Amino acid sequence: MANIDIQSQTEKDNGWTYEVKLNHQGRDYNYSVTLSRSDYEKWASGQQSPNEVIQAAFDFLLEREGPGSIMSQFDCSVIRRFFPEVDRELPKKL
Repeated sequence: MANIDIQSQTEKDNGWTYEVKLNHQGRDYNYSVTLSRSDYEKWASGQQSPNEVIQAAFDFLLEREGPGSIMSQFDCSVIRRFFPEVDRELPKKL
């Protein structure tokens, strides 16, 4: 099981930027992730925090690939390119 730690959050007009550290089997991985307001609303409907959406996004990704396969820098919207089911499945994790 991976430990997901949000190191920082920066709010911008169009969403949030996160620095995320993930520890999996004693190895650290670092990510820079953006979450748009539109994806936040689509997935959380304002019911959970943006931080919870980031946690759920990493849980979703880690169920499908190893931490070394996750891009080190990405916008959450690109998850759809690889996993079209994200809009249906990610809200279930919140």
